[in-house]
Amino acid sequence: MLSDSPVVTVHIPLPLRSYAGGRAEIMASGDTVGEIFESISHEYPAMRSRLMLENGVLAPWLAVFLGPRSVRDLQGLATPMEQEELISVVLTGELPG
Repeated sequence: MLSDSPVVTVHIPLPLRSYAGGRAEIMASGDTVGEIFESISHEYPAMRSRLMLENGVLAPWLAVFLGPRSVRDLQGLATPMEQEELISVVLTGELPG
């Protein structure tokens, strides 16, 4: 089944790559940043708690950029995606546990 959702590239920072099968980039599909993160979490379950808190809020130890803009300055996890966009995940604090 093909999805109509945009496919984007997500850059994974070095400290999180062990939770993403060692990958520096992940291709994922979704209509929002949150859906992209859910898609990644489905394929790499250990990534979920590193990307989002249990209540579905963006993890405070991350900065997430859509191109040059922080998603916190846009619509957070509800920020809409366009085809072939680039999401960069940046670790800004210490990972829990």
